[in-house]
Amino acid sequence: MRGVGAMLGTLLEKGGLLMYLFSRRARLGAGNTRAAMTWAGGITEKANQISGLNIGLFTVMFSPEVGTLAWSTFVPDLTTLEAANDKLLADDTYVSMEDEGAKFIDGVVDDNLLQIVHGDPDPNRQVEYATTVQSVCANGSMARGMELGVEIAQRAEAAMGVPVMFTSAATGSYGAVAWLSGYENAQALERAQQALAADVGFGEFIDNNVRGVYVEAPAETRTLIYRRVI
Repeated sequence: MRGVGAMLGTLLEKGGLLMYLFSRRARLGAGNTRAAMTWAGGITEKANQISGLNIGLFTVMFSPEVGTLAWSTFVPDLTTLEAANDKLLADDTYVSMEDEGAKFIDGVVDDNLLQIVHGDPDPNRQVEYATTVQSVCANGSMARGMELGVEIAQRAEAAMGVPVMFTSAATGSYGAVAWLSGYENAQALERAQQALAADVGFGEFIDNNVRGVYVEAPAETRTLIYRRVI
C-alpha cells in the first residue's frame, strides 16, 4: 500500500495537494415525485447556505437506478469536508429537513469519497449533464490501473474535446476508479459520445491495454448519465 501511495503522489496534479469529490446518493421511492423533488431542492439550498460549499444536485438520467439523486461537491481537503459536516449536523433546521426526507427515500443513503488523480474542476464551466464510467483495478494491477487510467482520460479528452477527470476511490470498493466528464447540455453530451465512438485509435488502445488491468465483471464496470437539477 505504500507503493500505491507513492505512485498516487507522483500522478496527482495538484502541486502535492489532494482534492476530493464527495457525493451522497439516495434513491427516491415510488409516488410523491413532486414533493420529493421540492424537498431535495430545498435541502440542497439549505446545505449550501450552512456549509459554505458549492453542492450540486443531480439525478440519474437514461441509466439504471432511475430515481437516484446525487449531491456532489469538490473539497480541497478532508478538514474542509469535516467542518462542513459539523456545521450541518449542528443546525436544527437542516437536521429536521433531513429527517423529513426519510419518507421520500427508498432504502439506504450512501456517501462516496473520490480522490482526483487527473483533471481540475472548473467552477466557471456550465455543466448540465455528467457521465461516469466506473471500474475496479484487478488484484495485482493497482499501480498499472492508476497509470492507465490517467492515459485513458487524456486520450478521451483528445477524442471528445471536453475535460475528463480520473479519480480513485477513497471509500467504498478498494481499488475502484472512475472517469467523469461534464457537458453543457444534451447536445454536447451526444456529440462527445459520438466522437469517442468514432475514434478508432481510442478503441484500439482500450482493446490492447485494458485486459487484466481492471476486473472483468459487468457489475463492476458501468456507465451512468446524470442531469443537474440545481
